[in-house]
Amino acid sequence: AMVFQNYALYPHMTVAGNMAYGLKIRGLPKPEIERRVQEAADLLGIGALLERRPRQLSGGQRQRVAMGRAIVRDPQVFLFDEPLSNLDAKLRVQMRSEIRELQQRLATTTIYVTHDQIEAMTMADQIVVMNSGRIEQAGAPLDLYDRPANLFVAGFIGSPAMNLLHGEVANERFHAEGGATLPLPPGASANTRTYGIRPEHLILAEDGIPAIVTLVEPTGSETQVSFRIADTPLIGAFRERVGARPGDTIRVRPDLSLLHLFGPDGRRV
Repeated sequence: AMVFQNYALYPHMTVAGNMAYGLKIRGLPKPEIERRVQEAADLLGIGALLERRPRQLSGGQRQRVAMGRAIVRDPQVFLFDEPLSNLDAKLRVQMRSEIRELQQRLATTTIYVTHDQIEAMTMADQIVVMNSGRIEQAGAPLDLYDRPANLFVAGFIGSPAMNLLHGEVANERFHAEGGATLPLPPGASANTRTYGIRPEHLILAEDGIPAIVTLVEPTGSETQVSFRIADTPLIGAFRERVGARPGDTIRVRPDLSLLHLFGPDGRRV
């Protein structure tokens, strides 16, 4: 059963009519149709909306109707095609939780297509990252986050995105384009051509590398700081409040246990 990005509801039908239409086409008895529609409506919290038409509903309510139309079919598999992309940010967060809870209650296999990696990370049991029709990596969300197989996955999973610095290894340190020289863990591959460090894995430390601040963005729960080491740009995400301003110098160091190193072919080394 398919849930579409644009809801695909029949505008001339009521909510109940939209949810029941597929069952009527299949020739189910009327009492069975009414039972299924009422059960799905109660499950989705739209029981009071059954006599309304789509134009009288909010975006979130329309999406619930579209989900209800799929649920009444009692399918073996749900197919969701970017179902939240037409909703505002707050409603997307709410609906994300509701869809996840619904999926757990129904225990029905669900294939969910999204370009929003936060949706994928928070909702999926297994993520398949695709690029131009090819599977780049498949696995549990935190497996992809902790050990991205290649540069595409490393750059796609995580918000803010991973710092990916190109350069080469010399004298057991990584020399990035732009002039930054960064430490490596013992035994790091000399074949490393890309140095990856997530913003939240950079640490403010008195013995760290000097960096010039270019932008400070406090979000409340963390502070995102853009800075340069030599002419190499990076971004850090710090739990502590950062009082620095553009032009100030801070000292940072990467957590060497959480580095991601990639070879010339873009694969993890």
